[in-house]
Amino acid sequence: MSDSITSILLAEDDPHIRRVSEVALRRDGFEVFAVADGTEALQMLEDRLFDLVVLDGMMPNLDGLEVCRRIRANPRTAHLPVIMLSARTQASDEAAGEAAGANGYIRKPFDALSLGRQIRTICGSAA
Repeated sequence: MSDSITSILLAEDDPHIRRVSEVALRRDGFEVFAVADGTEALQMLEDRLFDLVVLDGMMPNLDGLEVCRRIRANPRTAHLPVIMLSARTQASDEAAGEAAGANGYIRKPFDALSLGRQIRTICGSAA
């Protein structure tokens, strides 16, 4: 699965983290579409399918967990790999992400330069 990922939908409400992540992922060869909240992410998924979705856990309108649940509930998007990116660092938070259907969980703060590698690792182990 990791070799087939080319397009990523990144939903992150913090403009700095969104921009740094977007730049780092593009540098790693991904096509990145970045949005600021969960509602925008779901709207983007109505128009286009991506190879992977990266969701911030805490966003306005719809948080990452709810967006992940909706992705999993929709037959058109249920197969998409989803990675949670969150400042919530408790084991229960990671378990909540898994229960919502996330394939992986990256804790903030994270090294943006290694984000692409982390994504490939998570998706490779989920394959």
